[in-house]
Amino acid sequence: MKIPPMGEPARLGLESAPALAAIEARCFPDPWDAAAFVAAFGRAPFAAYGLSGPGGEGLWAYATFHFLGDEFEVLNIAVDPARRGLGLATRLFVHVLQQTDKMGMYRGYLEVRAGNVPARRLYARQGFVEVGRRRRYYPDNGEDALVLVREIGPATAGAAGDGR
Repeated sequence: MKIPPMGEPARLGLESAPALAAIEARCFPDPWDAAAFVAAFGRAPFAAYGLSGPGGEGLWAYATFHFLGDEFEVLNIAVDPARRGLGLATRLFVHVLQQTDKMGMYRGYLEVRAGNVPARRLYARQGFVEVGRRRRYYPDNGEDALVLVREIGPATAGAAGDGR
C-alpha cells in the first residue's frame, strides 16, 4: 500500500487533545481521555507530534514523549487502526528521533508490550535494544513490558533515523 501525500510530522499543542484522545481510544485498552492530554500538555517535559492526512484530513498518527534534559522517554506511538500499514509510525518516529538527536538527547527509553511484535520491530530498526522486563506490567491483561533503550553518541547522531 502506498502512503498518500500528506504533510510533514508536526509538533502538536493543547488544541490537539481531543484528536489525540480519539485515536488513543481506538488503539489502547486503557486510553487517556482529552482531559489527560490537556493535563499532560501543562507539564514542561511532555511533547506530542502528529501526522495528518492529505490536506490536513484529521490526525492519523501521533507520538508522545517526555523530553528530560539529555534523555527522552517514548510514552506512546499510535496510528489510527484504519490507517495502519502505511508506514506512518516509522515516518513519525524517525522524524522525532531526528529532533531528539538535534537537541542532544542521545539516550531514549520506552516500555513496549512483549507481544506487540510490530512495535518491537519499529523500535529495533531505530536502534532500541532490550535491557529489561517488567513482569505483569499492563493491568488490562497482565502482559509483561519490555524495557528498551537507545543510546547514540554525538558522532553518530547524524546517522540516526537512516533505517539502521
